[in-house]
Amino acid sequence: MRVFSLSAFLSVLCFPCFVFSDDRPHNIRALQPGITLSLVAEQPDIVTPTGIDVDDRGRVWTIACHTHFPPKDYPGPKKDQILVFDRDGKRSVFYNKTFHTMDLELGPDAWVYLAERGRIFRIKDTNNDGIGDVEENLAVLETEGDYPHNGLSGLAFHPKTGDLYFGMGENFARHWTLTGKDGTQVEGYGEGGIFHCRPDGTKLHRMARGLWNPFGMLVRGDGEIFVSDNDPGERPPCRLLNIVEGGDYGFQRLYGGEAHHPFVCWNGELRGTLPMIHPSGEAPCGVVQLGRGVIIPSWGDHRIDFYLLKQKGAGYTADRIQIVGGSPYFRPTGIAASPVGNDAKNTMTWYFNDWVDASYPVHGYGRLWKMEIDLEKAAKWTGQLDLIGPNDDKKLAARLRGGKTDLSVSELLTLTRSKDQFLGQAAFLALAEKQDWTAESFQKLSDADRVQAVIALKLSGVSDKKWIPLLLEDQNPEVVFETLRWISDRQLKACLPRVDAISRKKGISFKLFEAAVAARNMLIGKPELGVRDRDLLLSRVLDESNSPRLRAYALRLLPTGNNRIPKKMNDDFFRRLFSVGDEQLSLETTRFLAGHQLLVEVAGDKGNSARIRATAIAGFGPLVDQNVPLLIELSASPVGPVREEALRGLRTAALTDTQKRKIQALAGKFPQSATLVAAILDPAKAFEGRPALTDTAAWLVRLDAVKAPVDTHAGERIFHNTRLGLCGNCHRYNGRGNVVGPDLSRVGDQGDRAWLLTSILNPNAEVAPQYLPRILKLKDGSSFVGIRLRSSRTEVLRDIEGKSRSFNIDTIDSIQELQSSFMPVGLPMALTDHELRDLVAFLEATGLDD
Repeated sequence: MRVFSLSAFLSVLCFPCFVFSDDRPHNIRALQPGITLSLVAEQPDIVTPTGIDVDDRGRVWTIACHTHFPPKDYPGPKKDQILVFDRDGKRSVFYNKTFHTMDLELGPDAWVYLAERGRIFRIKDTNNDGIGDVEENLAVLETEGDYPHNGLSGLAFHPKTGDLYFGMGENFARHWTLTGKDGTQVEGYGEGGIFHCRPDGTKLHRMARGLWNPFGMLVRGDGEIFVSDNDPGERPPCRLLNIVEGGDYGFQRLYGGEAHHPFVCWNGELRGTLPMIHPSGEAPCGVVQLGRGVIIPSWGDHRIDFYLLKQKGAGYTADRIQIVGGSPYFRPTGIAASPVGNDAKNTMTWYFNDWVDASYPVHGYGRLWKMEIDLEKAAKWTGQLDLIGPNDDKKLAARLRGGKTDLSVSELLTLTRSKDQFLGQAAFLALAEKQDWTAESFQKLSDADRVQAVIALKLSGVSDKKWIPLLLEDQNPEVVFETLRWISDRQLKACLPRVDAISRKKGISFKLFEAAVAARNMLIGKPELGVRDRDLLLSRVLDESNSPRLRAYALRLLPTGNNRIPKKMNDDFFRRLFSVGDEQLSLETTRFLAGHQLLVEVAGDKGNSARIRATAIAGFGPLVDQNVPLLIELSASPVGPVREEALRGLRTAALTDTQKRKIQALAGKFPQSATLVAAILDPAKAFEGRPALTDTAAWLVRLDAVKAPVDTHAGERIFHNTRLGLCGNCHRYNGRGNVVGPDLSRVGDQGDRAWLLTSILNPNAEVAPQYLPRILKLKDGSSFVGIRLRSSRTEVLRDIEGKSRSFNIDTIDSIQELQSSFMPVGLPMALTDHELRDLVAFLEATGLDD
């Protein structure tokens, strides 16, 4: 047995840069004090292992997978093997009849519980010859889906009730039926979930939904449930979840793989859904307890992390600490605690599997590791080990979920709006049980309460036919949005005419239009199109019988860029859109044409409104350098927005001395634009004397001192300006922009101006882990930075333009997680105080729809 002591690696950083090579060295190392790692077994004794557990004799039970995309020439067995390693390292095969086997859990009465892709079952050795000879199905999954690892997985027993818990993945959005031993059935489509049943497979129950692939599960001694959930590729990161009864964690595979869908979320962004505790590493495959925290191996990040959990309201937050790292040929999968084998009182032991290679098909490599932690030496990072009881918020949430509450309907409605989403979710469940609204009593509720009531009605199982027509006629657009979500989630196809009518209704908001388009695509059997149904959107833009507002919304959702404009949408067509004379349609057309030569014509046309002309100038992008004379002319315009946007454009242009003199003269003629002139001619002086970027308070005082009126439209133009503000390159706002960073459409709802300004001034001050980029250094000497989406034989990252880039693992020299934001530092130093104030005002505003 080879031992790798911590002492040899004390100089290793917490986020090392792992180097690829042609062979398969693991380079495994302990990254925190008190950890000792030992190699127990490797190929050929163990290959491509998945699930693992340890019995009370210290024997390690594990799955050697041979059926996960085996190559044609694969020499291994035709079925998976259940292996047993005794404490001396002796290996035996307990069972060799399983297929696509994901997890293993040792249960009561010598039963061995297994999760195959399509069933939960148990096996037993009844004649004590060391080989399983009895097999019983507990829950069987019937579905057309057959991908090896997006079915059933993640086994755990509840230490108090004895119930068996397990997860199910997204199943490629195929319809499924899960049947328990007693005939109990649960059905669904593309939403992964958490289930439990009795150890004999009876009393099957779905506990939670909205997951992608929950490969790892832990039911703690106090009954708290934690799951490591893999991420849908366009919505990183993978996540650590606290699972509660009735929990909805936001994801539905049925809606496709786009990074944005109005009815899909990943961190509690939609009403009634629950957030993650903390992002995890890429491809987490297990979760086990250590004191008040959990340990999670990351297959895609070649590491093992410890998450120190802290109660936060009725949920949890966590700090992530990397404890074990290795090369790209260290691919940890399942992990299990050992109940024996701890030689010292203060030592705990775990065993974990290692897939070794990044190849999804089985490849003949594998390792089994032992990890011992000296708790005394590790105390600085493990924290206290004893569990603490639930706080008052957790107790209240538990009572609400159990139907034990004397709160009134009004109090419950108020509680559903709590910033503590776990409390809010519990209140929704209690409200669903308690409510007995009639149409009349519902309509008497306040606007805010009616929105929340829709969620409770949906959960309560009331008649769709009775309530849907009433809710779709409600005057509150948020009520209608939640009703469209209800219709889409339940696939109420009879509602298609009403949904289609809403998508054509004059005067609706963009949010409702987008929701109606998504719901319509669901009901016509094309849910994966989401809001990007190109043919539908193009037809809506082209159809002159549609209102200008609806044509504008459809145009907003169409892909942009000169090389992606449909052939039917030529210059003459765009001119016809402008000729309609509708401000909103003209604005949307102008935004759509960003970087298009036609904008020069729009900007110079004095018949257009000031806002349209200014928006056109802000969209010049690469046209700036070709049109400096025009911008010089427009910078002298008496129309403020046109003049100021022209001056912003000239800030990034190469100017002659003659042109600079013309601009200099504008400072006296238009004193309100003097700072913009200075930013062109003498930027060092224009931006001198500004506070440190870390001094938010001083910046707030400075911005409040700006005398000019707030202009949110100017702030919007700065947000989307591709040469100055750059915000729209990464962020989406009201359907425009990109998906590299978080959607900022409702960022103003937080009502925290200081926090918002800090995010702009110092983006590295607080970076959500899911938005930490990676740097890939390639063997040809080049490098690439992006947000990691997927990892296997190919690394897939999202670049700063929101596009996915793929790199074969053989071309990569190293990959490293950066501890800084993708957002550039110093943005405020390129903006005047006036511009920064308007940008903040734009982000603070809510309900901006045009």
